[in-house]
Order: sequence, then C-alpha cells, then structure tokens
Amino acid sequence: MRLFNILLFTTLLLLAGCANLSTFEQPRVSVVDVQLQGGKLLAQKFLVTLRIDNPNDYGFNINGAVVDVFLNDQPLARGLSNQKVSVPEYGSADINVIATVQVLDMFKQIMALGTQRAIDYQVKGHMNVSRGWTGDIRIPFEQKGELDFWRFIGEQAVPQPLNEDY
Repeated sequence: MRLFNILLFTTLLLLAGCANLSTFEQPRVSVVDVQLQGGKLLAQKFLVTLRIDNPNDYGFNINGAVVDVFLNDQPLARGLSNQKVSVPEYGSADINVIATVQVLDMFKQIMALGTQRAIDYQVKGHMNVSRGWTGDIRIPFEQKGELDFWRFIGEQAVPQPLNEDY
C-alpha cells in the first residue's frame, strides 16, 4: 500500500508539472543596449544586452542565448552567451551576449550605405529556458526596426561629397 501511495503521489506531481508547461506564455525579449567592447584588427566585439520580460506567474532560468544581427537584411554579427539568468515571475532580467563583427563585413555595409540615413535592422535568435528535469525549451525571439545609422555612430562620420572647388 505504501508503494502505491508513493507512485500515486509521483504521478500527480508529474501531471502538475506537465500542466504547468502547457500554460507557459512566451517571454518578451528586447534589445536594450549595444556597446562596443573593442577587438582585434579584423574583428570587433559588441556587448548586446537583452531584456527578458516574464508574463508568467512562475519564474524560470535561462541557460544561454544565441543572437544574430542583420543590417538591411545582410548578416552583420553573431553572438553567443552561456550566462545563466533567473527571471522572476511577472518580472524582468537582463542577459549579456558578446557579438562578433568581422571588420571587412562591417566596412562593406558602411560603404553600401553612402549617405543613406535610415537603415533597417533585425536582431533574432533564441534563448534556452530551463524547465528542470524536463530539459531546456528553445524560445525564439526577433526584433526589427529602423536605425539612424549616422546618428548612432556620430554626425561627424557622415560621408560628404567631394568639393570640386579647391
């Protein structure tokens, strides 16, 4: 009888855990900051900070993230993070991702811009959300927008046409 009670209790716990998984509402992810972190001659590193907003009535843990950055639909940077973050119920937490940009790719994109001010950007990727013994769930995210590129890097960097009046 004791074994039966233990099995019944374990089964009820499993069912409660599965019911909790079915009510998981996808968190909202947004880019809140991008900072230049330096780099080498052919590659620059950026720190991309993502904010995770949890609309669920229970917390969860993030075991890492992958981020891809696109400018005008062209891939620019890829970032990885193995940072572990706890996101409280109805709360927010930030995760930092180091993204690497190949300088030659960045230079090509800047040259293609010319004096164009507004460019489309897209940040997409996924987070690995830990659900305990049931394993990780991959949560995709995507953010799109428009960026005034020259204001972002500084007005003095705007290319000017050559003046033919010497």
